[in-house]
Amino acid sequence: MDFAFLRRVRKTSITAGIPLAIVISFYWGPDNGTGWALGIAWSLLNLHFLSSVIKSVITSEKRDVPQILVALFVKFPVLYVAGFFLLRSAYLSAYGLVAGFTWPFFVILMKGFGRYYLKLDESKSFFGKTRRSVSAAVPADEMTGNPGRKTSQL
Repeated sequence: MDFAFLRRVRKTSITAGIPLAIVISFYWGPDNGTGWALGIAWSLLNLHFLSSVIKSVITSEKRDVPQILVALFVKFPVLYVAGFFLLRSAYLSAYGLVAGFTWPFFVILMKGFGRYYLKLDESKSFFGKTRRSVSAAVPADEMTGNPGRKTSQL
């Protein structure tokens, strides 16, 4: 998963989540809609700091230790304490918050299914043809190494 994919996930989560927060507020009350929006915001911040930590730690260049420590400090104590207080709030719906927390993961899942279905991640060979798995591209007789001799009957 590349970081451009995560950027697209953030954009889609925000652009689809805000109108849904308005609809949720209208149908199920403002506490649910506000919880939905704050849950999305918390989850996207968590995803951002997680990708920042991973990008900082897993690198071939010299690691920036202060940046790693700041990202870890913001992600674990600050962000999780804020999530705790969001869940304990009497003004927000816990169901709306939990649904908002899971929204970006639902977007990741749907974008992954879309990329798989549209075959956007298939690699190209040197000659421009798409590589496929051996069992799907080559008949069983040719996989045995004896193209002239039939070893199985289909």
